[in-house]
Amino acid sequence: MRSKPDLISEKVYVKPRHTRPLLGVSACLSGKPVRFDKGHKKNKYILNDLSRYMDFVEMCPELEAGFGVPRPAMQLRKQQDEIRLVFSKQPDVDITQQMTQYAENRLAQLADLDGFIFKSNSPSCGVFRVPVVVHKDGIRERTGTGIFAQLFQQNYPLIPVEEEGRLNDPALRENFFERVYAYRRWKGIESAGQNVQALIEFHAQHKFMLMARGSEYYQQLGRMVSGTTKKDLQHRRNAYIKRFMEVMQIVSKPGRQVNVLQHIMGYLKKTISSADKQELLSVFEAYRNKQTPLITPVTLLSHHLRINPQNYIVNQHYLNPYPEQLALRSTL
Repeated sequence: MRSKPDLISEKVYVKPRHTRPLLGVSACLSGKPVRFDKGHKKNKYILNDLSRYMDFVEMCPELEAGFGVPRPAMQLRKQQDEIRLVFSKQPDVDITQQMTQYAENRLAQLADLDGFIFKSNSPSCGVFRVPVVVHKDGIRERTGTGIFAQLFQQNYPLIPVEEEGRLNDPALRENFFERVYAYRRWKGIESAGQNVQALIEFHAQHKFMLMARGSEYYQQLGRMVSGTTKKDLQHRRNAYIKRFMEVMQIVSKPGRQVNVLQHIMGYLKKTISSADKQELLSVFEAYRNKQTPLITPVTLLSHHLRINPQNYIVNQHYLNPYPEQLALRSTL
């Protein structure tokens, strides 16, 4: 008889919503000794930096599904063209159904999440390139996705997901949190099902964030918004946010960012001096050439906009997509 699943940090659900982003986190990353060998994979960035600005729902699918601690190590294994979850030393013991049943129950409790940071390489939690045993001799291919992570993404395709290891890449880290905060803003639209104007404003306020992926995406999404009425609002909203979140997964390149920075500078052309313009352009090029991080041109632009406010830019999220204390644009 399996023990009753230990639902980690269930108390987080009693916290008031709409205060701070709510992230799902693999419990081992927050230092909980829940791994198969009683260990953990404490991640200092999550514990020391993110915890200042975000609340967490910590969970270990393998523990909560009833496998206990310690427990036999698990792996993904290809069997008759299907990917199954098995014990590493007992590959004939298929435990996929037990994990799937747990996931179906647990997933219903996670609709409020704004994002999820999963443990890499885990047969339950890994998102990208999880090892899959494809031959009885133990040959592996890095083509898998953890069982729980896969079901989470199928159930919540809009919620941003990432792995802790990939957050070491500054571009991937910024991209993830841009998506977390954008999705949170989307969920915060009041009377969303009847509010046509809010859909239009959401699109307009994310213009430069979309242009940083490619101006064609802003135009494409604009066509999806154009002509929306209350009668077709729900259909349009569903199609819009699906495509919006797909586009936001694109990691912006410096050249695209510089195009956006120059576009914003255009709103200041009548109010700043030639010397200021040259300074801005010089800083933009330094960023393009990877001599300075993105925060440098953004800060300089913000300085000029404080002196010469531009109403359209004030309403844009590009310059302040998340709390500046996260310092996500400060690394080359």
